[in-house]
Amino acid sequence: MTDEVDHGSADTAAAVPGQSNVAGRGGTQYITGGGDVKTVNVFVVLPEHGRGDYDSACVLSRRERLRRQMSRDVRTAARDVITRQGVEALTLAEIARRVGVTPAALYRHFDDLGDIVRHTARDIVTELTQQLREAIAGERETDFAARLIAPSRVFRRWALAHRQEFRLLFGTPTVAAGVTHTDVTAEWVRELAAIWGAEHMRLWAARPYPILADADLDPRVRRQIADYRAATGVELPLGALVVMLSCWRSLFGQVALEVFEHLTPLIADQEPMFEMLVLDLVSRMGLGADYRAPEGLGCRLVAQPSASLVTGRRGTARARAR
Repeated sequence: MTDEVDHGSADTAAAVPGQSNVAGRGGTQYITGGGDVKTVNVFVVLPEHGRGDYDSACVLSRRERLRRQMSRDVRTAARDVITRQGVEALTLAEIARRVGVTPAALYRHFDDLGDIVRHTARDIVTELTQQLREAIAGERETDFAARLIAPSRVFRRWALAHRQEFRLLFGTPTVAAGVTHTDVTAEWVRELAAIWGAEHMRLWAARPYPILADADLDPRVRRQIADYRAATGVELPLGALVVMLSCWRSLFGQVALEVFEHLTPLIADQEPMFEMLVLDLVSRMGLGADYRAPEGLGCRLVAQPSASLVTGRRGTARARAR
């Protein structure tokens, strides 16, 4: 590839129409003709003092910058389609139209539409997990309840503000996602396990709570939870992992009901129900007394007696608004 530009510097003053003249420095050759003086990058001209290595590095750096910019533009366009219309509306033709290239040009950067979905989903997961980590970091290290509750609330708020992105990450597979939906799911499972798992490990090390013994777990559960521990690196007893995953399952179910509007319009404001669930979950781990309701909830939550997940005993916990 050659890049031609008009050139009128002193380096071309001696150029004669119809002749080729090599400049005194760099890897540039001046070619004249018809009275116009232009410069053309010629890679066979040997520059002085190793300048060629520098120029090659600049060219590669520029190409890499362009490649990365194109990748960002494609992912931004894909997310915009997802946000406005849903992942079902995502096509190579629509992405190419928004970026200003042909659909075929996208294959220089991505394998196929599913690959674009995978990378876009990775951006979304990064955004979500960053917000969850910031929520945890804002709480005291010794406030175990707050460090579990804060990211739960952020997860709900994020899901309600990004319903289409939630559908992509946590909903049923779509045609656009194709077989990559399995990859998308596996990635966010590991990311979320790293966040909540770290807090559960800290809690367990400081304040262990009653759990089921391995022998009391169904063999199928025991085997799969062990596999989950090996895959995620969340080093907890199997019974504690059962508690952690049960909490996540309940949180996810509550948020999904709200995102997909399964209880609307009969129950439009579901924040109090969400907080009741959160209180119940932290109470399972002996943290009910440390629960603090969010500002402006406007009511006092009291966890009702319920069968313990691991002991079968019944207990109560109270929550007072700040």
